Amino acid sequence: MKPLGMAVVIALAALTPIDSHAAPANAPRARAASTPHARPATDEDRALRLEDVLTLSAITDPVWSPDGKRIAFVVNAPDTAEDNNNQDLWLADLARGDMLRLTRHPKNDFSPTFSPGGDTIAFIGTRASGDDAKPAIYMLSLRGGEPWAFGSYDESVGEVQWSPDGRWLAYVKTDTLSKTVRDWRKKKWDQVIEDERIQHPRLWIIPAAGGTPRALTAGTDFIWSVRWSPDSRSIAYITSPTGKPDDGNLQDLGLVSIEGGAPRKLGVIGTSFAWSPDSRWIALASHERRDEYVNKTDLYVVPAAGGRAVNLTSAFDHDAELPCWNASSDTLFFHAAIGVSTQLASAPRAGGAVTLGLDRASQAGAPVAGPFGRFAWIQSQPLAPAELWVADHADLPGRAVTTINASAANRTLAGTRIVRWTSSDGVRIEGLLLRPANAPDRALLKTLVLLHGGPYGDRYALGFQSLPQYFASHGYQVFMPNFRSSGGYGTAFMLRHRSEWGMQDWRDVTSGIDSLIAWKLVDGARLGVYGGSYGGYLSAWAITQTDRFKAACVIAGAVDLAAHYGQSDIQKYRAWDFEGSPWETPENWKRSSPMTYIRNVKTPTQILIGEADPRVPYPQGQELYRALVALRVPTEFVHYPREGHGLREPRHRADQFLRMLAWFDRWIK
Repeated sequence: MKPLGMAVVIALAALTPIDSHAAPANAPRARAASTPHARPATDEDRALRLEDVLTLSAITDPVWSPDGKRIAFVVNAPDTAEDNNNQDLWLADLARGDMLRLTRHPKNDFSPTFSPGGDTIAFIGTRASGDDAKPAIYMLSLRGGEPWAFGSYDESVGEVQWSPDGRWLAYVKTDTLSKTVRDWRKKKWDQVIEDERIQHPRLWIIPAAGGTPRALTAGTDFIWSVRWSPDSRSIAYITSPTGKPDDGNLQDLGLVSIEGGAPRKLGVIGTSFAWSPDSRWIALASHERRDEYVNKTDLYVVPAAGGRAVNLTSAFDHDAELPCWNASSDTLFFHAAIGVSTQLASAPRAGGAVTLGLDRASQAGAPVAGPFGRFAWIQSQPLAPAELWVADHADLPGRAVTTINASAANRTLAGTRIVRWTSSDGVRIEGLLLRPANAPDRALLKTLVLLHGGPYGDRYALGFQSLPQYFASHGYQVFMPNFRSSGGYGTAFMLRHRSEWGMQDWRDVTSGIDSLIAWKLVDGARLGVYGGSYGGYLSAWAITQTDRFKAACVIAGAVDLAAHYGQSDIQKYRAWDFEGSPWETPENWKRSSPMTYIRNVKTPTQILIGEADPRVPYPQGQELYRALVALRVPTEFVHYPREGHGLREPRHRADQFLRMLAWFDRWIK
């Protein structure tokens, strides 16, 4: 193996933990009963617990009320008692400075949308009884009372949007499944023919006052992300001929007038988008080459009336993300990944240089524009899990307006450092080092190396890292390198060389570990490695390339890439990445497969995978396990029923975290 260059640089800022506040002084209060007085908390009481990690909630779909005084959003909260996850609607009242849970139902509620008067919310819920109960449209008055059903539907409704003028509701519903097929399925004649589709989604509108629904689209395309034009005359949406993850480059933006006429496509690679307030433009973050599967994401505006899409960020060497507009429709704002942080960026609609503004020193999601120039977004920080944030103007720091995840934020948490080093080819690499609370600034600590998924465009940012924090509460330091292909470091860094999985990216990781050991921050004799998805692949690669790790955990990691091509739900991207299919460029696939070098493995390795994972299917984990058993390498293979690419059920997640901790504790002394 070629000797690796020793890094020589560490950021001065890395010598102290990044300053982050768990709960701002003006954080909102929840409408709940006060808690009784209790004895003073001890250090043990304040330590992060498994329960804190398992019960973190995801906040999604923020929607402004028309008067800009309230925001409705969805909270996806784990229910450890029922062993599931449940989505409910919440409301942040900015004038009152509090938040209110709007729905409490065992079935998911989602897709909130305000009436123009702001006094009613329409949403999707499942409240009917019986085996055939399906998601449908419901209404909820903010003056009080229970939700009520709006209309009746023979198939599932996927999303709903209230027109700005209040006259219509737009929704997506699949067409009717024939009674014959339905009856046969009940008798377990339920065979599946690959790629066969017998139902198709349609875009519908119905008068908000009640009446007869009308379909605006026909055909076989998938449709989602329905958005009204601000003038209420047209509806735009993402459309795909198949809806498959592998066919993302075939997506487009569709547009249809509510007055009738054939829908038309705008001729762009469709992604999430935003209408301009004057209804003339649609903006999105996308790319233009349908024959390329990894590329820089640029900010485009396309005329709603038809015409060529204009690239506004071609000279900006970072990915653009989902934008929002200012009130005058002449400027777009978006959050850009810059290194491990997130910065606000703006671009003039007429063209010109991108301006980088406020550094949020966090991991911040897409901004959502509200009335009077206000902005909302989801943001997490190293010491504070994700909450809903609001700023009165785009270039202001903003404030958290929810405390959904306050219990974890109030625990004693590990500090985060930014570290930088020079890789084997002289390129500067950056990552994060999460050190246990109260650990000395300079001490050799046992360390787990966490490798991210993706890989293209993913990164470790200054957000809350729940599993690393859990490991840190048990004495582990966690190193998170942003190796080659990570986002936030420019286009060349992200694109890297095709068909080189496990090459320069792995050398970036190894040089980072060497640097931390040289700086006396890592105990080289007490190292572990883990990661999921591409991070699982790279963890499997690691154990075939070195025996420096005392233990490894491979989570949903591909190990036999040629076989993975046929087993996975994605082929086009991988064939592009490896410059040909497995039978066209077999040497590329073999060179990067951990199974090619499996005889080298000596590291005790735990393998975790979901039995219903379409992205990295179960046989990949099984193949690695069978090989390690044959080689007499200590191993444990755990597969979780019903789980896909990432565990969802709380009890499975609890088992994963406890099992991983026990595995590393067993081998790293």
